[in-house]
Amino acid sequence: MNLYEYEAKQLFAEGGIPVPPSARITKPEDLAKVHLGWPVILKCQVMSGGRGKAGGIQKVKTLEEGKEVAKKLLAMTIKDSKTESLLVEPIVNFKKEIYLAVTIDRERGCPIFIAAADGGMEIESNPNVQTVAITYPFHPYQGRALAHQLGLKGAVFAKVADIAAKLYLLFEKYDLDLAEINPLFVTEGDDVIAGDGKITINDDAMGRQKKFDGWQDKHLVDLPVRERRSKKEGLNLVELDGNIGIICNGAGLTMATMDMVKKFGGNPGNFLDAGGGSDQEKTLTAIEIVHDNPNCDVILLNILGGITACDEVAAALVEFMKRHPNRKMIVRLRGNNQDKAEKMLAESGLKLYPDIEDAVKAAVEAAKTKQPVGAR
Repeated sequence: MNLYEYEAKQLFAEGGIPVPPSARITKPEDLAKVHLGWPVILKCQVMSGGRGKAGGIQKVKTLEEGKEVAKKLLAMTIKDSKTESLLVEPIVNFKKEIYLAVTIDRERGCPIFIAAADGGMEIESNPNVQTVAITYPFHPYQGRALAHQLGLKGAVFAKVADIAAKLYLLFEKYDLDLAEINPLFVTEGDDVIAGDGKITINDDAMGRQKKFDGWQDKHLVDLPVRERRSKKEGLNLVELDGNIGIICNGAGLTMATMDMVKKFGGNPGNFLDAGGGSDQEKTLTAIEIVHDNPNCDVILLNILGGITACDEVAAALVEFMKRHPNRKMIVRLRGNNQDKAEKMLAESGLKLYPDIEDAVKAAVEAAKTKQPVGAR
């Protein structure tokens, strides 16, 4: 789950990272209640990046100008992300911008610092970006080593090292995928302040991070209805342009199934990874979500039963076909409790395809001819 900037800065402040004073507004007239002095910066609160280039960050000098600009900003959509609110902050006079982030390096198998002594826009193409592995257990000296590597001196060295350490501790505490500050301002007086913030919480950790209970709904507003419903149910769905709905357990299996559908001339209508250990209820929910897509002519379900028991999946399929007897469904189930599943499906009239190629070919053919083949 991605956080808005104002939420990221709340976590920064909680963790002892300096942030500018600010106020959040949802209506232009709310600006009159903000007492930060003039001029101020108005910043669109959106989930997408690139808001600066899109005009989503504006400097205003007076209240009247601010109301006019706020009205326009609140109506903005940036990269399909609607403006949720505006963050109002005073102007920070700075002499230097630093980039600082903590994320996971999958290849190294550990968290890393990503940093650059010259931060700001276009950080992706900055040749001076450095990555430093973070060892466990974490010790503050790792923040100091990073600040030294960036060539910082004196008070700025000490403050950046301290912020780097605190940023990592937030990363660890809240099971984050990303904690980023860009820019980290260095002022004329050598104060160091987080000018912007981006935080991504690991979706699989949401259940144990009680601080974020109830946060998810407002962070899914930019997703299509079915993708939003899937997120709430703990399913991973991405909708595509084709007409073959695909349901698997595991991202790799889902991708491989999609590739095979393309190989045999079909067009996937979605990517849906139901995850490992899906029970009857969760599997049924996944099938219903794909079924609700009006562009889906046939559903291809490919499950390898390990943690997921095949009979649990079969029970979901039997219930689904009672509700939707005319739905074209191609089923391939292999693994744990496969024999039980096969008997259950035979009694319900669904054919079980043991071979994935046969199942994919049947789904592609059904999608082309639009003739019912799933129920017998």
